[in-house]
Amino acid sequence: MQEVVKGVETGEASNEERAKKALARSILYGFLSRGFAYPTEEGLKEIKTGATARELKDSASCLGEELLDSVESLCEALEREIAPLGLRDMEGGYNRLFSMGLLCPHHETFYASAHVFMKSQDMADIRGFYEAFGFRLSEKEKELADFIGTELEFMYVLCFKEYHAIEKGAVDKANICRETQAKFLEGHLGTWAEAFSKTLSSVAHMDYFITLAKLLKECIDFDCRYLGVSPKRVVLPEEGWKQAAEPFTCGENPQDLK
Repeated sequence: MQEVVKGVETGEASNEERAKKALARSILYGFLSRGFAYPTEEGLKEIKTGATARELKDSASCLGEELLDSVESLCEALEREIAPLGLRDMEGGYNRLFSMGLLCPHHETFYASAHVFMKSQDMADIRGFYEAFGFRLSEKEKELADFIGTELEFMYVLCFKEYHAIEKGAVDKANICRETQAKFLEGHLGTWAEAFSKTLSSVAHMDYFITLAKLLKECIDFDCRYLGVSPKRVVLPEEGWKQAAEPFTCGENPQDLK
């Protein structure tokens, strides 16, 4: 009988194949986490050398054809739009979307928590996941537990831990990592990533951010199928908070900048 971990038949492939997929998934999550984090000189250098694009394409190839188109589109945008930029330009583009005017909130509780008490409960639950795996928030970066980059980094850590456990022959530990990935997707990241992706796509002024948003959605969709979970997804209002946020954009209309 095949062993089933949260909807995934772990016996359907060799441990070698499972390890390859865990590593590939960790690389994609790691890139997405850095993509939504504040720009750095080191990250920009990796993009300029082409190292990021090569790693993304290799990882997508390990997971099948369904992610390759989105990765290819993103890599084209990286080369065309991001590689020619300096760090100050990247910071300006990032701040416009995620800081000034709150065009695109990037925290789970903004989308998924209906009231302040629910927000406190959700934040406590997220921190509980982190603490169980020794995942600590950076004192330097000062990001909140429900920041999109932090949640993606946590999935990166879980996938890498699964890979490492399989390589060491610790299948029980690998299964615990897999089960936690499924629970975190089902209860947190998988519930709001699509809403965040749609929001970002609607206000982004660069193909890079649009293709990054698309890859995020497709990676989450892939992993939900892979892990056998069906999160209850946040439904965005037709107009919603974006109208309320527009007065804080210093007169910018995001549609004029697309």
